[in-house]
Amino acid sequence: MPLDVFDRLLRPLRGRPVTSRYPDVRPELAAAARGLPELDTDRCDASAACVDACPTGAIRLEGQRWWLDLGACIFCGACARACPRDAIRLGPVIELAVLDLADLTIVRNLETRR
Repeated sequence: MPLDVFDRLLRPLRGRPVTSRYPDVRPELAAAARGLPELDTDRCDASAACVDACPTGAIRLEGQRWWLDLGACIFCGACARACPRDAIRLGPVIELAVLDLADLTIVRNLETRR
């Protein structure tokens, strides 16, 4: 029994490291990884389907502006699935480190094409 515990303690030393020096070494993301939502303003028709689909209310439309609160976004992809013009996609960027909470809000100006 004591040897089994000792073996478990030394096992990580024999294999490759479990952790890495982030951000110097970036993690490899799976192909299905969901990162920050990206809006293609040329495709967006301001239908508000993304606003209605967002379970946390992280997206809002005010006139010609599209707002995304990354502090409330859970990266579920409901907005991208609901968009009738495929104007939203979840990109590969997963970094959310900011010094100011205001930097967690993305605002895009839209050209409405109805």
